[in-house]
Amino acid sequence: MNMKKILTAMVAGLAVLLWTAPGARAESLLEMQIKEANKVRAAARFAHNTSQCADLDYVGTSTESLVTISATSATFYAPFGTADTGVGSSGVVNLDLTTYDTMGEFCDYINGLTNYNCALLGCKRDDNPNRLRDQTEVSGTNDLKAAGGFSVLLDTGSTIEALTDVYDIRVGITPGSDKRVILKTCTGNANVAGTIRVYGKLRKYEGVSDGVTRNDTTEVWRAVTADDTDLQIPVDITENGWLEFAKDAHVVISAGNGTGTQAAANFMECQHDER
Repeated sequence: MNMKKILTAMVAGLAVLLWTAPGARAESLLEMQIKEANKVRAAARFAHNTSQCADLDYVGTSTESLVTISATSATFYAPFGTADTGVGSSGVVNLDLTTYDTMGEFCDYINGLTNYNCALLGCKRDDNPNRLRDQTEVSGTNDLKAAGGFSVLLDTGSTIEALTDVYDIRVGITPGSDKRVILKTCTGNANVAGTIRVYGKLRKYEGVSDGVTRNDTTEVWRAVTADDTDLQIPVDITENGWLEFAKDAHVVISAGNGTGTQAAANFMECQHDER
């Protein structure tokens, strides 16, 4: 190859590196280095009965705030023994009403109140609120005004099973503001054969307007599990991650079959980056 051809090939290669698409540009080395430096690495592991459904937080003037939860209602007190009339009907939110019969609707309502906040953890927007573990108002415990609020655990949603029984083990991830979850790997061990499922809005749909709603109810991955057997997904972990989600998207990873009670040896764990 003569010198002219070599120079032509070098210029063409440089053009490919610099050009991405009309109106777009390639990231500079400095920009990539800054992103890498700002990356947050995190991991979470939950046992058979410790998965968190949602976090409830009280920001009002009362000295404390407590909640009683059953399969059909949530009653808010501020302080102990005094129903908060700023919530529902005399402090009671009827979870049987179609207005509040999903966790998304329930949290949206709570977030619309002056003194309360609700953040989904292992529960998805389409979960029934009866998945919130039953609580009894007890002064000095389960205080929604405590630092970080009160994280309500998962139960089966059934009134028959023991309160600490769960059918699914969940890991819920909410990234920091304006950051995205990059899921690296998860390992689950569930009682009875079932699946590991991943839910969330993928990065590829960020900014897409096609009339389709994508959120933590959107299943993006599924793998079949054997009874009481560790399953890692994916097996080959890469430095750049596995599944990449939209900015600020809530991600849920679930192990189980929705009907079999988890046992002491069962767990769910995940590693992820936020960038």
